[in-house]
Amino acid sequence: MSDLPRPSASLLWLLAFALAALNLRAPIVVIGPVLEPIMASLDIGAGAASLLTTGMILCFGLLSPLAPTLSARLGLDRAIALALVAVAIGSLLRGIEAFPVMLLGTLFAGLGIAFGNVFMPSLVKRDRADRLGQTMGLYTVVMGIGATLAAGTAVPLLQASGHWSTPVRLWAGLAVVAAICWLWLAFRRAVAPQTGGPVRMTALFRSPVAWTLTIFMGMQSLSFYTLQTWMPSVAISSGVSSTMAGNMVSLLNLVSIPASYVIARVAARMHRHSLLVLGMCGLIAIGLAGLLLAPTRLPALWAVLLGAGQGGCFSFALTMIVLRTRESQHAAMLSGMSQSVGYLLAASGPLLFGALKAMTGGWAASMGLLMVLLGVQAVAGFLIGRPRMVTLARR
Repeated sequence: MSDLPRPSASLLWLLAFALAALNLRAPIVVIGPVLEPIMASLDIGAGAASLLTTGMILCFGLLSPLAPTLSARLGLDRAIALALVAVAIGSLLRGIEAFPVMLLGTLFAGLGIAFGNVFMPSLVKRDRADRLGQTMGLYTVVMGIGATLAAGTAVPLLQASGHWSTPVRLWAGLAVVAAICWLWLAFRRAVAPQTGGPVRMTALFRSPVAWTLTIFMGMQSLSFYTLQTWMPSVAISSGVSSTMAGNMVSLLNLVSIPASYVIARVAARMHRHSLLVLGMCGLIAIGLAGLLLAPTRLPALWAVLLGAGQGGCFSFALTMIVLRTRESQHAAMLSGMSQSVGYLLAASGPLLFGALKAMTGGWAASMGLLMVLLGVQAVAGFLIGRPRMVTLARR
């Protein structure tokens, strides 16, 4: 991009960045709304079908730690391009009406998104450190918009075309566009040399700051995916209409989009963040208490509070990855560690929540578990809010 005028190069970078962000959430959620037609078309049960969704989240948890090594060897731009190629291939395979092929596509897409999740904060650290809050805000907003559009248009596209593969293939086409864009950019840029010598990934395990952020990321991911799965059931069993319960999930996700942008902008301008994160956890606590104790009184308010708190906490965690590291490679390593644990916990959250309901016959114990884990999240957030950097020893 060095031969382009500076405004054009900046605009092109933002376009490529937004295309990448758009493809890091949409492929996850586009399958869910059309899962029933997929099961009927492929003649598979719910257990097998769940692999098309939870399998991807498990990929995030298991494969994220591998990403920093890839970026160190190939360079960050080419590593992002390769990740988006994997997303594109996987998304195309998931549009083919054959269960083994769709599973293979889930693995490819899961690998690409897992790596992309790790690379993006590192990219911001390297290229947009002077506009960190603005860029991280853009990142979280575009991911949220992609997820909302993918979920909201899946059924209408299915109904218009008569087949579940239409929305899946549409988003696969967008992934192909993003991959082509990043391939073009990556091979126009020289691979930047890694400064200061290599650092072992295991060096993070000796950093209290890294572990604190990892715990915070894990708790907020667990809470988010658990409520995405179970909030309608909790609300309906307490007397909320099924329509309103569905609207609560939509409202939670919509509110999280502007909240994530605002928190990224605010956090980037602050030196100490402990009170900020305690405020966001407080919003979640009020929302959880309202959902449990008075679900029919103000269901929309509980959803708004949960969306604002969770969207803000997610954006805060990603922004801290950039603020608490000194180099882009360190940001990639911290991103890999925190998101790996975060998504593994996220995959276990809905299972634990449902298991407690089955054991006790009610939702009180399950909601109590979320409150306890929110306390852990608040403590971790308070600690990560103090101005301390991740310090890594080199080989």
